[in-house]
Amino acid sequence: MDEHYQIEIPQSFMALYSRDGRPNEARATIEARYDLCEDLAVQTADVCHTLQFKEDLSEDEVLRRCHGGLRSSDVVGGAEALWVMTRVAELLQWKTPEFTTEAG
Repeated sequence: MDEHYQIEIPQSFMALYSRDGRPNEARATIEARYDLCEDLAVQTADVCHTLQFKEDLSEDEVLRRCHGGLRSSDVVGGAEALWVMTRVAELLQWKTPEFTTEAG
């Protein structure tokens, strides 16, 4: 019997790995990617909070800078980076940045 557990994955994240309402990756793969992105969001939220305080930047500018950092890494893809930044804004109770909802 498989000993892995199934975590509840938000629909917003599932949409990254779905087409026509059906997942296009194995559940274990999606769970692993979600775990990574959620952990990254929590860590990035701490960085964003510190950056805003130290640099006296607007929330939007902080989120844009952190998004740029995520995009330049090979840890997450573009859609995941946008999801992470949306989650960061949620965790910090900041307004969802417009760049996460722009076409792209």
